[in-house]
Amino acid sequence: MFKNILKLVSTIISPVTDMIDDVVTTDEERLKLKNKLKEIENNLAIAVMEHEQEVIKSKKDVMVAELEQDDKYTKRARPTVVYGGLAVILLKHILVPFITELAGINFPDIAIPSEFWLAWGGVTGVYSFRRTQEKLEKTKLEEKK
Repeated sequence: MFKNILKLVSTIISPVTDMIDDVVTTDEERLKLKNKLKEIENNLAIAVMEHEQEVIKSKKDVMVAELEQDDKYTKRARPTVVYGGLAVILLKHILVPFITELAGINFPDIAIPSEFWLAWGGVTGVYSFRRTQEKLEKTKLEEKK
C-alpha cells in the first residue's frame, strides 16, 4: 500500500515539476520550486509511513492484550476455531460420505466456501505461530534456570 501511495504522489508531482520547467524562467526559481515540491513529497511519505506504523502497532497491541487477558476463553478462542474447522472438515470429507455410502443415500455435495478456508487457515496459522513462540520462550526460561 505504501508503495502505491508513493507512486501516486510521484505521478502527481512529476507533471508539476515538468510544468515548472516550462513556466519558471530563472534557474534559481526553478530549483527553489522543485525543492519545495520534493519537500512536500517527502513529508507525505513520512506521514504515510508513520500511519502504517501506528496501524501495525495497534494490531500488535490487540493481539498482546488478548493473550495477556485473564479470561480463559479468550486464550482458547483460537484453538476453538481450529477445532471447529477440523470438525467441519471431518464431517464434510469423512463422516457424511461414509454414512451416505453405508445407508445408500444420495446426499447432495455441500461445498465449503473459500472464505472458510481463508479464515480458518489464517486463524490456524496465527495460533500455530503463537504457540510455537510461547513454547520457545518457555524453553529459554527453563534453560536460564
